[in-house]
Amino acid sequence: MRKFIWGLLAVIFIGGLVFLSLNSSKTLMTSDSGKITEKQFINDVKKSSAGQQEFANMTINKVLDNQYGGNVSKTDIQNAYDTQKAQYGDSFKSVLASNNATEDQFKTNIKNNLVMNAAIKANYKVTDKQINQAYKDYHQNITISMITAKDDNSAKQAIEALKSGDSWNTVYKKYTTEKTYAKQNGQLPSFDSTSTSVDSAVQEAAFKLSKPNDYSDSPITGSNGGFYVVQLNKTTTKPSLNNVRSKLSDKIVSTFLNDQKNTTKIQTIIGKILRKENVNVKDSQLKNALNSYMTAGISSSK
Repeated sequence: MRKFIWGLLAVIFIGGLVFLSLNSSKTLMTSDSGKITEKQFINDVKKSSAGQQEFANMTINKVLDNQYGGNVSKTDIQNAYDTQKAQYGDSFKSVLASNNATEDQFKTNIKNNLVMNAAIKANYKVTDKQINQAYKDYHQNITISMITAKDDNSAKQAIEALKSGDSWNTVYKKYTTEKTYAKQNGQLPSFDSTSTSVDSAVQEAAFKLSKPNDYSDSPITGSNGGFYVVQLNKTTTKPSLNNVRSKLSDKIVSTFLNDQKNTTKIQTIIGKILRKENVNVKDSQLKNALNSYMTAGISSSK
């Protein structure tokens, strides 16, 4: 089963539970064995590890959005959404369903991750050594068109059709299962190696193409389980380090965030932000939900 790329979507839990009254006695279920009320349900949820984690996520997202949400534009969110959706083809809705998510929740998670990236970037020291290494590994902006094929065999057939002389537009219309960029015949927004929305396998294959109209000569298997064929439309000259310094910092921060070895460091940064915003949990059942953040880094600093 395909999973969301980016490692981006945390499990979306409770969906709309926040709108229920904590004191409601409304009955949710009846049976010969008894009934369940909203109050009983919510109390059980608050005690559960998933409920505690969801509360922590809600608190963190609220505080970070207030402090750093201005650094993330609607265009940033929409571009990331469209690019990721294009990589799932006709399985996008089923992938959403398997992750208990709606399209709006998917967009919200994209926004939350971009805001988290902005928050960590503002509080994490990126060194010149890291920047210089990232620049060595950096690949400049390119524009590609992409076929999201139904399976490996369909991707192979698309490639054979291109080899036989069929135009990209003809092959795209016949073999792609994704229509997000249909008007552009599969052309994605330009991206470079700092992109976090284009699958790493697609990036790697695309960066190997040397001139416009070159296309991948074998199916690309994405980290999400998809099958792709890409064609290079346009490439650019590698810019100077100073022109991409901010982008390189974003990529370094994203890599830092996705490395499980940095969990404690990330909790320390978030905890510092939460304490600065005077976060105070009033509910006794949720009192400890933020402990790993609120206490992170305090003992070591002493």
